[in-house]
Amino acid sequence: MKLDKVYRVISAELGELPLKEGGAQFTPSGFKRETQVAEVAENIGFVETPAPAVLALTLQASIGAEEFRHVTDDSLTIYLSGGGQHMMPRAWVTEAVELGTGELKVTYNGAKSEKLA
Repeated sequence: MKLDKVYRVISAELGELPLKEGGAQFTPSGFKRETQVAEVAENIGFVETPAPAVLALTLQASIGAEEFRHVTDDSLTIYLSGGGQHMMPRAWVTEAVELGTGELKVTYNGAKSEKLA
């Protein structure tokens, strides 16, 4: 079995983002389900709330940290090694980006994601 991994991310605002090897984690949008317990087993159920799409990246510092300061409405295309693609429309950077030892850590959130292929 071949496992997919994120190998390329294209930002509509910034172009191709310079990913470090193994530097991406993607969680598609979906739902969180919280179990609601009851005295009788037949009455146990759950409450469902929307969960955002999350893309956590480690980038090479060939792009400046200040480039991410005003990212509030970006469209990201996420390419997987197995050929799959996802889109995060209207994504935003969640916090200030810090420059470390030649790398940047960036986290994007989006209200939803869409599987393209």
